[in-house]
Amino acid sequence: MSTLSVLMSVYKKDNPLFLNQALISIWDNQILKPNQLVLVLDGKLSDRLNEVIDIWIRKLEKNIIIIKNRDNIGLTKSLNKGIPYCNSEYIARMDSDDISDSKRFMLQVEFLKMNKNIDVLGGAILEFNHNNKRFKRIFPRNQKEILKKIAIASPFSHPTVMFRRKIFLDGNRYDEKHITSQDISFWFHLLNNGYQLANLEEVVLKYRITSETAKRRSFKKAFGEFQIYFKGIIQLFGLSLKLIYPLMRLIFRLLPIFLIKQIYNSKLRALLNS
Repeated sequence: MSTLSVLMSVYKKDNPLFLNQALISIWDNQILKPNQLVLVLDGKLSDRLNEVIDIWIRKLEKNIIIIKNRDNIGLTKSLNKGIPYCNSEYIARMDSDDISDSKRFMLQVEFLKMNKNIDVLGGAILEFNHNNKRFKRIFPRNQKEILKKIAIASPFSHPTVMFRRKIFLDGNRYDEKHITSQDISFWFHLLNNGYQLANLEEVVLKYRITSETAKRRSFKKAFGEFQIYFKGIIQLFGLSLKLIYPLMRLIFRLLPIFLIKQIYNSKLRALLNS
């Protein structure tokens, strides 16, 4: 029988209600329940977050592993810290404010069982905001499509991804030089090292869009993201016209926040994504 670990990280600014909803979605509501939850507490948390976590510790008992960082070290290092504690054949990522579909783990494990060559598997997402406005995003299905897409945008939504544990047993980790966009760097790294990546066409996760989303995706990540794309494209494709794409992304990220928000919530975004 296949086994599944879920890897999550929580920090002080996370919403306790959203965290509880995320945990319900990966445990109570899953058709195929995981065997283990590895939860990294990234620094000191609020009392309300600790209350939610204490409830789940009592509920899951031996099925939950809590790792406490004395200080806030960021998502990249927290994920790397949690990976060695994941002892299952498959390791699923999950964020603390999203909602996994009830069929997610069943669909992903079944696919990986039937496709032994695939090492990383993501899926489509349904973005939603506080007004319940929804936007479906489908990601490239196979390795060929992923190689076409990665120069333009991430071929995965990070919290949808399920890994074979062997990737990490091989010694692969997120690059700790990157505080943000660590997932993009990792996809480039895995492709460069011959791993096979894919996505399900089914929606496996509801991705929460908040007022902070546009801010996170504009200034804070702009230069680091540009460097990751630029280096990754050169490593994968050599000097190429594809290098124009990270430059265009950088220009977009540096637009005024109000303009980014308008584009992000408009029909133009659907056109850009296509």
